[in-house]
Amino acid sequence: MKNAIRIVLGALLLLAAPAGAGVLDQLQQLPVPAGPGGGSVIDGVGGMLGVDQKRLDLVKKGVQTAQALQPINEEAERALGETIAVEAFRRFGGLHRNEPLTRYLNLVGRSIAEVTDRPNLNYHFAILDSTEENAFAAPGGFVFVTLGLLRSLTSESELAGVLGHELAHINRKHMLNTLQRGSLLSNVTELSMAALDKDPKLLGAAVDQLSDLLFTRGLDKDLEFEADQYGLEYAQRAGYTPNGLRLYLQRLARKQGAARSVFFTTHPPVDDRLQRVERRIAGMPKEPHLAILQDRFKRNTGAM
Repeated sequence: MKNAIRIVLGALLLLAAPAGAGVLDQLQQLPVPAGPGGGSVIDGVGGMLGVDQKRLDLVKKGVQTAQALQPINEEAERALGETIAVEAFRRFGGLHRNEPLTRYLNLVGRSIAEVTDRPNLNYHFAILDSTEENAFAAPGGFVFVTLGLLRSLTSESELAGVLGHELAHINRKHMLNTLQRGSLLSNVTELSMAALDKDPKLLGAAVDQLSDLLFTRGLDKDLEFEADQYGLEYAQRAGYTPNGLRLYLQRLARKQGAARSVFFTTHPPVDDRLQRVERRIAGMPKEPHLAILQDRFKRNTGAM
């Protein structure tokens, strides 16, 4: 089954481009995918995420009206993720407006999302206009990379490793599970839209706590290690060499202590991550001809 998925995705995205226009070059002539609200995925915050800015402001203030008695499902998850997503834009320079680059990021990201454990989420991938080197994942399928991080990469397989890590946070519900174990929800049996309706301030408080986790304190180090492990697997399922993440972490380790980034305060020491990643790769099945794609990455990111 995995091989079949890889073959299909390879035909779409991962095969090395032939002379002249490659598969991705042709795909980039297609219209930018529309969000759920009909807007372009690069048409500002609302269009990018398919959400309504005014509704998000209401959610942040805790006056959103809940609609149904449900446990924590994709509706509740997305309500949290949408607001966190807008907070990411506010904190990290807003949306980087580069249509070809955003399209390329979405093509790579969605090829990996297709082989995750939750392929049916409505994933969105966006570039934050910040020179700081970082990446974030918000519940519900929102993934962000900074312009600074993209500039630090050297191949599509490295990008796949970074996106795989962020997709693992979403697929394993790391932020939601951390929130549910905290004191904020100690008296709430289920984080549902009904619970949010009963206590209108609960959603705002949950968003504040998730923002603190994502942008200030960081997740538990074991969850970051787990995201690396699953991210390696997702990248390999999609046809990329898992060495992409290893190579990126090697360069990142050399910057630790010198570069200024919130990344280093919200993640475990890079050397610890690197050791675990190297051990995991050594135990993974050796598959020849997995993609690196340095040239294609350079072609599609050269205008950054």
